[in-house]
Amino acid sequence: MNSYHSKAFVYHGHPEQVTLETIDLNCGPNDLIVKVLMCARCGTDKSIFLYGHKNVDPYAPVVLGHELIGIIVEIGDNVRNCNDGIGYVQGKRLFPDYLNFSVGERVTFQSRIARYKNGLMLIPKPIANLSFQINGGYAQYMRVPEEMIRSESVIRVPEQVSDEEACLIEPAACALESIYATPHPFGVDKDGRHIYKAGIQPGGKTCIIGSGTVSMLYASLAILEGASEVVMVVRSEKKEKLIHQILGNQVKVYVVPQFKNSTIQESLLNEEKIVHDLEAMTERYLFDDVVCACSDPNAQRLMLKLYTREGYGVGACFGGTHSMVDQADIDQNHYRCAKTIGTSGCSTDAMKAVLKWLHEGKLSFKGFISSRKFTFDDSPQEFFTTSADGLKPVLYPWES
Repeated sequence: MNSYHSKAFVYHGHPEQVTLETIDLNCGPNDLIVKVLMCARCGTDKSIFLYGHKNVDPYAPVVLGHELIGIIVEIGDNVRNCNDGIGYVQGKRLFPDYLNFSVGERVTFQSRIARYKNGLMLIPKPIANLSFQINGGYAQYMRVPEEMIRSESVIRVPEQVSDEEACLIEPAACALESIYATPHPFGVDKDGRHIYKAGIQPGGKTCIIGSGTVSMLYASLAILEGASEVVMVVRSEKKEKLIHQILGNQVKVYVVPQFKNSTIQESLLNEEKIVHDLEAMTERYLFDDVVCACSDPNAQRLMLKLYTREGYGVGACFGGTHSMVDQADIDQNHYRCAKTIGTSGCSTDAMKAVLKWLHEGKLSFKGFISSRKFTFDDSPQEFFTTSADGLKPVLYPWES
């Protein structure tokens, strides 16, 4: 059994209390040790750094970070016998092929070891969360405990999928989870009961509010799901240029007019102009699916005004900062013509679907992360709060 000395950003349970430390790890008989290659910063991690988190603070000190790609460097002697499934595979025996881990394999992780019912992931009272109760990926090495192995939370990454794309599988799956929860009615039964199909409306129009990495993940998934038109609403021409640089002509971009120091009444009038402009872009139809990948309550309110008036619209919220999102006036979203769906985490099935599509070349996340490489030479304050170049920042634990 080897001993590992690992640099890590350690969160101490209070806002802005993250320190660079060296932690020691050993591989127990039911553990894996993984060398972390890259770990992307989740919006939740930024929120934890700035404000703390009631579900994390009691377990501090803890290493945050759950959007990662790593390589197995050690396997516990008894791992192959950890075959009684929990969580996602509760009541099942794990296949030997899954448990037959090899040194040198690249892996990513389902961060939420959740309970499931009828195949659906249950949000409350998970068994454990990576980077909440289990030390996460803002470190050079990570110990993968038995709970993660027995819940099939260790997901192998094939050669064809790059490290950059692999560390985005978890946030892409979170986006997919909200898309898969959007109920579009496609008919009625003999009693007039509505029949629904989840997902982006095939052949429909999709609007995405936001310009960062998560927004582009949503755009890529909407295109894959069969949207006939995807419009991204962004704040500046600089953001427009970034979108076209990465996604090319797959999407249309609308730049929101800038109105500074506006009163509430002026802001609402300006919103109406935005809605009018988007109506013009869509031949007065607006959108079957609206995704708000932005925590600004004004953006949330705008989302509620963009559903098609000719049918049934669905909105997917990916807010991140719930205290801001909760300020949105969701009473505007009423009657049966519209529904708003949120997301918190992702199912293992959603992660496997994203990985499969990356492997098959149906999806590509190339260019989706910040070009700046953050290392342990950067301060925790800088890494956790940076807006980088408008894309997701990533920690490279072995670079300097």
